[in-house]
Amino acid sequence: DRRAPAAENRTTRAAKDFIEHHLSESLTVGRVAEAVGVSERTLQAAFQAQLGTSPMAYVRAMRLDRVRTELADAPAGDRLTVTDAALRWGITHLGRFAGEYRRRFGESPSETLRG
Repeated sequence: DRRAPAAENRTTRAAKDFIEHHLSESLTVGRVAEAVGVSERTLQAAFQAQLGTSPMAYVRAMRLDRVRTELADAPAGDRLTVTDAALRWGITHLGRFAGEYRRRFGESPSETLRG
């Protein structure tokens, strides 16, 4: 079916838009799929085909990027903490977060904050 790739593109675009606007909230594959109007299986397949990743891996990556930006842009003397930034972007497992952050960016969140 020649329409399948276009449908996957629309699904992926709509899901990415929804995720972007709700990144700080609790997100599940089911919630994203419902918002986009597709099944969880369709959403998973669309992300795998278009982005080579799962929807939740995409969410985690986006959250890490947002936290990194916030930490890197914090003015000297600001009272921002790594925990505050992580929680603001929907990250609740702080131990796992620190490890994922280091793997992705090659430094700890506190190193980014100290600049």
